[in-house]
Amino acid sequence: MNPWSNQNKKAFFQSILVFTILFSAVILLTVYYDFTGVDMGGLLFLSAFLLCVFAAKNAYDTTRGAVSSAFLKKNVGESLDFTSEELYVQLYKNSPIPYLLIDIDGQVQSANLAAARMFGMTQANVTGLNVFSRVECDVVEHLDFLIEKFRRGVSISDEIVRVKREDFKEEWALLSLFRFTDIHGQRIGLLTLVDITKQKRAEDAKSEFVSLASHQLRTPIAGMKWSAELLQLDNPETLTDRQQKYIERLLISIKRMAILVDDFLRVSRFELGTFQAELEEVKLSELFEDIMSEQESRAKQKKLSVKSFYEKSIDTVITDPNLVRMIVTNLFSNAVKYTREKGTIHIGFGRKDDNIIITVADNGMGIPAEDQDSIFLKLFRASNAVRDVPDGTGLGLYIVHEAVSVLKGNITFTTTEGIGTTFEVLLPLELPGEKTKED
Repeated sequence: MNPWSNQNKKAFFQSILVFTILFSAVILLTVYYDFTGVDMGGLLFLSAFLLCVFAAKNAYDTTRGAVSSAFLKKNVGESLDFTSEELYVQLYKNSPIPYLLIDIDGQVQSANLAAARMFGMTQANVTGLNVFSRVECDVVEHLDFLIEKFRRGVSISDEIVRVKREDFKEEWALLSLFRFTDIHGQRIGLLTLVDITKQKRAEDAKSEFVSLASHQLRTPIAGMKWSAELLQLDNPETLTDRQQKYIERLLISIKRMAILVDDFLRVSRFELGTFQAELEEVKLSELFEDIMSEQESRAKQKKLSVKSFYEKSIDTVITDPNLVRMIVTNLFSNAVKYTREKGTIHIGFGRKDDNIIITVADNGMGIPAEDQDSIFLKLFRASNAVRDVPDGTGLGLYIVHEAVSVLKGNITFTTTEGIGTTFEVLLPLELPGEKTKED
């Protein structure tokens, strides 16, 4: 449909409706009313008068609309008193968001006042500065990656960077950068820095609090566990069946609390960036068997069939055992938790090109389509999981995703609600005796 139809469709149909109603009334009057005694001259005069009134009214509305539009344009133009080019220049200079024009090497050609304030410098001193020397990422190599993207003409959007100021104050910003060609044919970039210092400090404070609280909670939890276990061992024949059941429930609750505290501690370490991979030789089959034995009682309780498969040629690899354990434990425990009774779980590892591929598949409840984009978010749980299995924190898959990232791997999944889910984790493969790969 063309633009005219889109803009005038409603008015057109309304005018057709009014015309149809009025013309129908004229026809009815002509058919049912005897005009032989009517003064036709007077009737024609009256009709001509009404037509003139309608024509004058239409001319008035049209002229009034045109005059109002011209008046509005004139007032806006006078109040701004800018050409389009001047308007953009004024917006650039006076915007509260830092803007910088840089060349292909990162040298600042122009900066607005907000940018100068963010760097703690004057506008004159910012000009000529290499902006890439004044920002840094948590991972040093990531800044090099962003610079290379810019030089290749790829736009950069909302990257978190630390701004190095002249007065050494800590500032954080969201960096966006895109390249274009100016009127002289030179390649330049427009860089923006949105200040997120307050938000970053608040997030860091929350993460530090969670980390501290988790550490402090470990001690009393361990004390409660030891006390309950000693109570079981101290003259167990004196305990009634009911007392024994209460102690067992207490131990289960303590175990759940310990797992929750450990999860919060892992999350805080990931968010603080203190979780670094510590590579060593790992025998994967033993690690997998150990994890499955930890979940054996739960699997037997639900009468699950667990089928494992290992590729012997890569059984011993160089990786971080703690991070791999986090990944496999969370995926396998989720499979046990969300698989229906007498269901089947497949777990194992193999080789895919130069990677280890870890697979955990189940025929459980699956993930609804509307929840799949959010499944790796912190504290998120799928709607059917919340409904059918209330016991959960929403941290497991977030921890898996972060652990995979630290190991420079990738995680994907395929799922169908009511049929099952398959998670696949690809990790760089390094065998004993091979030269350590550089990051």
